[in-house]
Amino acid sequence: MSKFGRRIKSAPTGFEVIEPTLTALENELREKVNEPHEGMRKNESQWPIHQINWQKSRYVYDMYYTYSRISKDVYDYCITNKLVDAALIAKWKKPGYERLCSTYVINPKNFKFGTVSICRVPKHSLAPGTEIVEPTTGCRGCASGANSNIFGNKYGQFLAAIQIAREERAAARNAALRRRLAEEEHDEEDSSSDKDETDPDEVDHVTEVDGTSKKKSNLWAENEVEENLTSESNLENDGKTTLGKRKNFA
Repeated sequence: MSKFGRRIKSAPTGFEVIEPTLTALENELREKVNEPHEGMRKNESQWPIHQINWQKSRYVYDMYYTYSRISKDVYDYCITNKLVDAALIAKWKKPGYERLCSTYVINPKNFKFGTVSICRVPKHSLAPGTEIVEPTTGCRGCASGANSNIFGNKYGQFLAAIQIAREERAAARNAALRRRLAEEEHDEEDSSSDKDETDPDEVDHVTEVDGTSKKKSNLWAENEVEENLTSESNLENDGKTTLGKRKNFA
């Protein structure tokens, strides 16, 4: 049974903003768990579990702290019903752990000599050209720094930033479309009816209830340019997020 079928209480108003994405990630996780793991190392088969857990938690975290798109009631509801990793989110609020991939990698009991994982080593402390991959989570480096993709795949993308960017783009295009239609209505010289028809390429595709698009079922960035833009957007909002943390958790 899905986590959404084991809710402690009914969802508060505003939960519908994030529910499609959370549902899609739950389905993605279920598919990855049920996939055959032949040819994979034992730890490698567990990567999607850690990575989707990170992405789901990061999505809710950013929607609340970075973009203020959900209320505290919705955020608390996600925490209470364990829809996100509360322990991981708690670590993100501490300096130096803003990009932590998993609480597993900072537990000294999980590593020899009471240390932590190599993915916690800052890049400037590594030899030039060194590429690292954390054996348990697949993390490529989650020490403090730029908001880059810590997993090197779609599960390391910032879904909140992608969603906000797409909504803003759709709003801008729809506003331009409305202006164009208004101009056409006031143009008495042109009576051609084909101008009233909407060009399907000029408007964004409507998001369905399940978090997918009529044109393409994809939560993640469709190309590297979109992913880089959303990473930059997250970096620009990092200062606002830090101030918010200080106000709420000082």
